[in-house]
Amino acid sequence: MATNGLSVSIYDTLQNRSDEFERHRDVPIIRSSVVRAECRDDLDWVASCASEIAELCGDLVVVQGDTYSALAGAHGAVRAGAALAHIEAGLRSHDPLSPFPEEMNRVFIDTQSDLLFCATRTDFDDLCATASVVDKKSFVVGNTVCDPIFQHRDHLASAATRPNGVLVSLHRRENYRHREQIIKSLSRLITNFPGTEFRLLKRGLLATSEAAEFGANATMIGLTEHLHFLEMLTGSQIAICDSGGILEEAVTLGVPVVCLRRTLERGRLVEGVDCIDPGAVEGPQLPLLIERLLSPQLGGRGPLRETFGDGQSAKRIATLILDHLDASIRRNEGGHTDPDRDQRVLVPFARSKAAESPGPVKDFRTDQRSRRFTAVASGADACDS
Repeated sequence: MATNGLSVSIYDTLQNRSDEFERHRDVPIIRSSVVRAECRDDLDWVASCASEIAELCGDLVVVQGDTYSALAGAHGAVRAGAALAHIEAGLRSHDPLSPFPEEMNRVFIDTQSDLLFCATRTDFDDLCATASVVDKKSFVVGNTVCDPIFQHRDHLASAATRPNGVLVSLHRRENYRHREQIIKSLSRLITNFPGTEFRLLKRGLLATSEAAEFGANATMIGLTEHLHFLEMLTGSQIAICDSGGILEEAVTLGVPVVCLRRTLERGRLVEGVDCIDPGAVEGPQLPLLIERLLSPQLGGRGPLRETFGDGQSAKRIATLILDHLDASIRRNEGGHTDPDRDQRVLVPFARSKAAESPGPVKDFRTDQRSRRFTAVASGADACDS
């Protein structure tokens, strides 16, 4: 967007601690002045960030996902009267407590958004079933979380030739009440498969754990760059996680996933995804799944799956935003475009880490009765039928 004449800024909420990420040289970062430790609670922090965003935003605020940072961006846009675009719109678990508060956040953001970018047709259908999309523009574009995988596909190819071991990442807030059972189950699992390396990400439920607690075949992995994480994921036989983003990445890479979630908004009916209720994690299902998934695999993996995206999502979204802003100028100025008009876009950013198939988008069709805009896609996965 910045290369097409828009003034784009990133509002960094500092929700996650990291100082480096890639951005265009003409896109400045505005650091939040809100100190989370000084806020009464999460919603006080959201309100304080929203006040700053409302002062900074121009024509459009773009938010991604369902974090508190995205919620702050939505509130700031509404307060300032700016248009709001939501990336990952329509995602639903249909359970307000799982994930919490994400399900609550995403529903609110969708109701306030002018542009809704759904990753899959399933998400679009859920959006239409749970929020009014009249007078909104809704698109199926794939998920940007898959873009880096396609961008670095050649680099990741070597790690996929001989996958080994299990990668574990657990951080969901609602799983903390099951932490003791999950840790015990992991310990037994690692002990029962002494010839398999288990790589545990030292964060979330495992932030205070040490490798020695699990056994000689366990390794703790600290904070790492996203590309390095993708290398580890690509080189694993299995991923055990409770993260929707990691699930999407693993499915795209062809890595089998065991997801510790009571409900699942991503990966429903997608091949290669097994879901286990964290409350039942001490049962026989987990070790049986791991034993089956660790069985000898013939050769390397096939081509990248386009279940959640085809690597072009960010480009599609940028094009659609530019089209929307151009059309807005024409409406506001009676069909005359002012080339000197300074349109500003603000992107609240949480610095989180950062596959149903959109496939290649061929054209856009409009349902005139409801003014819904959807991207016509091909090559949909089974869950999109």
